Amino acid sequence: MLIGAPHWSTGTLELLTPSVAELESRTVKPTEHHDQFLTAGRWSERLIKPVARLDVPTSIRLIRDRPILFAGNHRSLFDVFATLAVLGRFQVSSRILIRADLVDSGATGVLLRRLGSIATSRTNREEAEDSAVEALQLGETVSLMPEGRLVPPEDRSATGVGPGRPGLSRIARRSGAAVVPVAFIGTDRIWPRGSMPRLQLPRPAVKIRFGAPMEMTGDDDQANVDAFMTELGDLVREHEAADHGSADPAA
Repeated sequence: MLIGAPHWSTGTLELLTPSVAELESRTVKPTEHHDQFLTAGRWSERLIKPVARLDVPTSIRLIRDRPILFAGNHRSLFDVFATLAVLGRFQVSSRILIRADLVDSGATGVLLRRLGSIATSRTNREEAEDSAVEALQLGETVSLMPEGRLVPPEDRSATGVGPGRPGLSRIARRSGAAVVPVAFIGTDRIWPRGSMPRLQLPRPAVKIRFGAPMEMTGDDDQANVDAFMTELGDLVREHEAADHGSADPAA
């Protein structure tokens, strides 16, 4: 189905039942900060355009009638702006679960607070997870990076991802959410860890891909997350191998 049909997007949100693919007339519930989120998405698109070429699918396949938890690999702060831009294309607002130090400081922190982001740290982990579960049970989407940090190349597995943390499984199991893997490919070429964003010509490609929704039902949260990271890593590796070094053909 087409959600919102904004003039600047052709994105659709396709819902997938556990047994058979079908289109449904169900919308994802907007967050309290929905309008601000979509505005931030449009501005993120404008900021991204001079430095990168976004390669984004035209549809996302989701499990019907379940809370939705987006979980992606994390290589760059650019991932945050890519998240805003991509979800904004689909007219989907999301509660972003993100490090408290990013929410509490700087211009990025001001933006994240205005979008209703959920700040998490070692000292407030349970409170942050409670907030994420509550949002999901209300029908809102939540987005997070299960690695919990920017992962440098030397800490990535052969599939390009770092180890995941068990909080993803705790939130998914408590809320009954389906977890959608999100592969961010090429974001660290734009904004490398520990440095400022780079302007490059031709523009590097940044590719975002969504995997099949997963359920986490086992009692071992770390095992659940390990299995999820395997799926996410496979998704990253599949598209990274095809896209490595691709650039703007029009530049």
